[in-house]
Order: sequence, then C-alpha cells, then structure tokens
Amino acid sequence: MQIGTYARHHEQLAEVLYFEPDFVDLRLDLNHTIKYNESRNLLRDAGVSCTLHLPSSPEWRPIDISKEIMPYIDIGAELDAEVVTFHSTLSSMFYDDDEIDAFIQSVPLACDVASERGMTLAIETLGMFYTELAVLFEHCDVNIALDLGHGQIMASRNRALELIQAFPEKIVIVNVHDNHGDKMMDEIQKLRAKGSVSGRDVRDIAVKYDTHLPIGEGVIDFAQIFAALKEKEYDGRFLMMSNNPLDFRNEKEKFLHLWLSA
Repeated sequence: MQIGTYARHHEQLAEVLYFEPDFVDLRLDLNHTIKYNESRNLLRDAGVSCTLHLPSSPEWRPIDISKEIMPYIDIGAELDAEVVTFHSTLSSMFYDDDEIDAFIQSVPLACDVASERGMTLAIETLGMFYTELAVLFEHCDVNIALDLGHGQIMASRNRALELIQAFPEKIVIVNVHDNHGDKMMDEIQKLRAKGSVSGRDVRDIAVKYDTHLPIGEGVIDFAQIFAALKEKEYDGRFLMMSNNPLDFRNEKEKFLHLWLSA
C-alpha cells in the first residue's frame, strides 16, 4: 500500500514532502505553478515517487481533453511519474453519443505513448457508469483513477462500489475525500420541477458539491468502499485529497483506522 498527498505549487511540494508521503500527486491544474525540473529534483532527493494529474476545464469537450493529454506525457516521463491521470466527464449524463465516440477513438494513441514511456495512463471517474468505461476498455489499455468523492456526486449509493466490482484489475489509484454529493439529486429534481436542466447546469452543480471535505465530514460510507476494495485484494495507491494537503497526517490516520477496521 502507498498513501500519498498532492501539490499544486512548487512551494507546496516542498511543504508536503516534510510529512513523508509515499508519493505525491502533482496537480497540473490550470493555475498550477509546478516547476518541473526543480520538482523532479526535490522528489528524487526525498526518495518519493510521483503521479501526475493533467489539467482540465469544464469548458472542454471530450475531444478537447483527449488532445490535451499528449503534450503532458513527455513531461510525466521527465518527472518520473508512475501514473498519469486525466480528468474526463466521459458520461452520457453530460455529453451525446457522438462526442463520447470521438473521445474513445482518440485515446488509444495516448495510451500507447504513455506505455512506451513507462507510465500508466488512468482516467479519473466522474459521473461514469459501467457502460462508458466498458466501451473505453474495449478500445485501449487505459486504467482507472477511482475518485470516491466523485462517486458520491448525484448518487445515494456511491458509484465506486459498482466500478470496484466490475473492474478491480483496472484500478491503479484511489482518490479519498468526502462530500455531501447525495443532496445533489434533490437539487436537480427541484430545478427540473421548475423547467429543463441543461448539461452545463448539471456540471456546474456537480462542481459545487465536489467539496473535497476531510474524511468523515460528509456522507461517504468509506468502510463499505474499503471493504469492497479489500475483498478484491486492492492494496495499491491511496491519494488523500481533502482541501488542504498539509492535513495529510490527520487524513492518513483516519484513513488507516477505517481501512484496518473495514
């Protein structure tokens, strides 16, 4: 098992390394300030591995996201990244079949290039169901970054449970954070009672509920999810993803307590 935290800024990376995580997820969000060469040297000096999370924007269509993957694969290789995660709303809740098909057809090349560079490419789950992922897996050897917070968005039963049962061998990293995403369904239903709700509306509301709370401050049943992961013998990377990466030690302690008791 590896338990890690994340950093969006170079100074933040230096701070989180003080807590001796097993790995650090470098979050290349649109406003990140990661300095690639300096960060690689910091990680190597600390003997800590890294994963890479590619930038995303709610304005990007699925095909835009697939195009954005390629330039970062070389960066990941230079950083010694073991896993490169891309964030995609590959979901029929948000996009039509033509958009999803265009995305699926464009991803295999990125998977091949990542594999040639010694990295694993993983898609972060958000609003995805079995069907979308099953079709994607038929076309390329991409893996899963299982986001437990996203699994609770617009769901009374966390969707991570279904994915654990269906694709346990595909999971290469688990993002651990809490929220009150189950309440999103009530909000959507109230809006629909007043009129139509667009895909953009749904995405905007999902962002509002993706609060990245510390473990135990939301409604996610981590014990049930961890028991399912243990049943499938998953013992890989767990990324503590609460709002403050400097809370890593507290989050790690809460995580281990739940994991050992699950």
